[in-house]
Amino acid sequence: MKTNFKSIIMIAATILISQICNIQVKAQNKQYHTLYYQRASLFENLPIDNNDIIFLGNSITHFGEWHELLNNPNIKNRGISGDIAQGVFDRLDPIIEGKPAKIFLLIGINDVSHDVTADSIVCAVKRISSKIRSESPETKLYIQSVFPVNPSFKMFQKATTQGDVVKEINTGLEKLCKDLSIKYIDVFSSLVSPGEAFLNPEYTNDGLHLMGKGYIKWVETIKKFVEE
Repeated sequence: MKTNFKSIIMIAATILISQICNIQVKAQNKQYHTLYYQRASLFENLPIDNNDIIFLGNSITHFGEWHELLNNPNIKNRGISGDIAQGVFDRLDPIIEGKPAKIFLLIGINDVSHDVTADSIVCAVKRISSKIRSESPETKLYIQSVFPVNPSFKMFQKATTQGDVVKEINTGLEKLCKDLSIKYIDVFSSLVSPGEAFLNPEYTNDGLHLMGKGYIKWVETIKKFVEE
């Protein structure tokens, strides 16, 4: 009876968060791009088990060769280029049904480019977190900071000119993680130029995505959490 009552409370909380986090973006109502459906349909057919470590997010995750970077065959890449927080939520089921050991989540910068507010993005991440914790409670969730951007390359300017919004999101994510006892990983600070708040040009060639050195720096920051 206690277990059933706890499950009812978790479900109710998830529904409430879903109602609060009414994210208004162009890609909602499953109107995602073609690549999203291609990758998501593949992921639906690839098994996950409780030994796996999932890297979940958008293009920045998508482009990482995670099992090589971290020398771990149990790491599985579930990044989709262009994805947003709602897109991650909509494709969670095949991931959490496998009860993976860990999930490393990085999401939010594409929502910024859709003019979604920082508060709404944090709320959407809370919704993702609540679903994972209610349906796969043994999975350890790690929420990574949204990465810094750099407008000097004059590319992806709907995202790369929004450095202040990124910092606001990260402040909200850090508080969310503290409130929910989730591990927050500050990758942002590892990727900025010394004394600045911009993505270090040594780590990027477009102000948004990472070059090889950027991925190595990212791995240096998160490796201990992967291995713990």
